[in-house]
Amino acid sequence: MFDSILALFLSIPVLIVFVYTSRRRDLDHIPTVGYSDPFLSWLSAIRYIHNAPAIISEGYALYPKGAFKIAMIDGWNVILNGNQYISDLNGADPSILSSVMALADMFQFEATLGDKITKHSHIITVIRTSLTRNINARFHDITEEVVRSFDAGIPCEGEAWTSVPAYQLAADVICRVTSRYLFDEPLCNDPNIRVICEQATGEIFKGRFVRYLPESSKPFVARLITKVHGLHAGMMQCIGPIIENRLERRQLNGADCTEEEPNDIITWLIDGAINAGQSPTVADISTRVLLISFTSIHTTSAVFTTILYQLCMNPQDVATLRDEVQRVVQAENWTRLAVTKMHNLDSYLRESQRLHTIANLSVVRMPLEEYTFSDGLVVPGGIILSINTFSRHRSADHYLSPDTFDGFRYAREGGQGQSLATGPSMEYHSFGHGRSACPGRFFATAEIKLMLAHLIAHYDFKMEYDVYPEKIIFEGNALPNREAKVLFRRRV
Repeated sequence: MFDSILALFLSIPVLIVFVYTSRRRDLDHIPTVGYSDPFLSWLSAIRYIHNAPAIISEGYALYPKGAFKIAMIDGWNVILNGNQYISDLNGADPSILSSVMALADMFQFEATLGDKITKHSHIITVIRTSLTRNINARFHDITEEVVRSFDAGIPCEGEAWTSVPAYQLAADVICRVTSRYLFDEPLCNDPNIRVICEQATGEIFKGRFVRYLPESSKPFVARLITKVHGLHAGMMQCIGPIIENRLERRQLNGADCTEEEPNDIITWLIDGAINAGQSPTVADISTRVLLISFTSIHTTSAVFTTILYQLCMNPQDVATLRDEVQRVVQAENWTRLAVTKMHNLDSYLRESQRLHTIANLSVVRMPLEEYTFSDGLVVPGGIILSINTFSRHRSADHYLSPDTFDGFRYAREGGQGQSLATGPSMEYHSFGHGRSACPGRFFATAEIKLMLAHLIAHYDFKMEYDVYPEKIIFEGNALPNREAKVLFRRRV
């Protein structure tokens, strides 16, 4: 024990020297919020960890139409404010300004998930096509699992209020619903798959800390501090025989057997690999299932929790939404069409995403080579670029009374001309922007709206304490409080 503590203590100066010497100086032409000196910037980087909103707000006030940089522990983040940057990012070739490489670099996918994830990114095509297009066909399954999951997660008895940790409830329900959609029955009922999918986010997120280290040590440290490799082995054990069986049938029967394949994530990923000219393997498909879990379950859980907290603070809004849900369901039943007609609910989700966005910095890109913006700003390759979502979502240039939550801000009669929660715009960036906007946003939004509609129709709910729970700030993330509890009571 003593030896481990001593080794850690002695390694700190080495790490400091490494980061100090690796601080790049080809960004000196971009103004800094905080300290610019490679050594003093550490103080700014430490402050940024838990005070990012204040720092990026300062940058917006100083450079409302320009760019600035902030220090992170492992380098610089260039933050963009002006509208012209949004247009530039939207029009840029993804092979030059890459969202995939930005995400992979931020969480060090190569050290945790392997380099095939970035070399062959057909998973994005699978999410945009098969995963999204099958929402209608599989909506009954999603609805059925929502009902089951809430029944299990909220053990109400009579008219008594039941106290439930809100975030954990959201994570459990979304894990079950997402697993049902991805794997279908009976595979989705395997508790091992659910545990692996739910743990994937936290373990892959730990790759963020691997980024701090010298390149040569990253693969070793990734195995030491994350469980990603163990989760990958577990996923291969769960779905490996199924993948092998389907690949063998295809080899024997050719394209004629594809119509008989189950309509699930395994089939979608096999098809995606083949269409991209790749040879699908058990290891690769299992890795991509973990990545989909990373990008969906806990992110969606956080978004759902933020809007649930807001609804608890505005019971008059719940009454308005309940009228809409009951009216639409009476006409359309519990269908995908019904959910799309819940225009007030969609507005509420968009407004929650605006004021309670879980990503204060979004539209993250990495230039793979030197890039020049339309205003002449030059950025080198290999850095992280972000849009200042926190400040732009609170700007009077974009919103009337921007600091006030107005759940029906975007609602329009019959939804005509309404700005939807899934629709990125020049002033709304919660799902990114342009061609690289979140490919899974349509499934996530359908899932969240259905869950909210079910709660609104069948439960009364309120905060355990009548205050919006304090958020967890970590760098550019603003996550909902994980300890806060919501009281539920089933409606008669």
